[in-house]
Amino acid sequence: MTSRVFALALALAVAGPTASLLAQQPEGVSERQGPDTLFTPPPLTPGGAFLRSLVVPGWAQAELGFETRGAFYFLAEGFSLFMVARSQIRLSHAERTVADPETSGLVSARRQQREDWIALAVFWAFFSAADGWVSVHLFGFEERTGLRPEDVAFRVGWKIPFGP
Repeated sequence: MTSRVFALALALAVAGPTASLLAQQPEGVSERQGPDTLFTPPPLTPGGAFLRSLVVPGWAQAELGFETRGAFYFLAEGFSLFMVARSQIRLSHAERTVADPETSGLVSARRQQREDWIALAVFWAFFSAADGWVSVHLFGFEERTGLRPEDVAFRVGWKIPFGP
């Protein structure tokens, strides 16, 4: 028994670590089969998608074929930047019209609004970049998950007792 085990170990050592056994091959698949022809590699690298969507939110999504999502990020960022500019104009106007801008509640409120819009613009830029990075990793994965309406079967009910 031990001589058989030794002979098998010696044969595997001579064949090399890359040798595969016939039992490990799926039926109908040979070692000479080429690469998977159904998989299309993504047109971007994850880092490239992150940087593109950081510079112009929605760019990577549009490049990957998700135009609606890319347009959403672009519009959200554009609106946030528009509101940053608008709040800056309102802040400048408040600083010019108020007698003492340092103690004015209006000037303080306008500064807070501007900071809020800047924070939202930064959020949309980084969220779009992160989504671009994830979208490259999920590129070509067309499996949709979730419940179909015919799969949902539940009932809600109650009983009202009548009589004695």
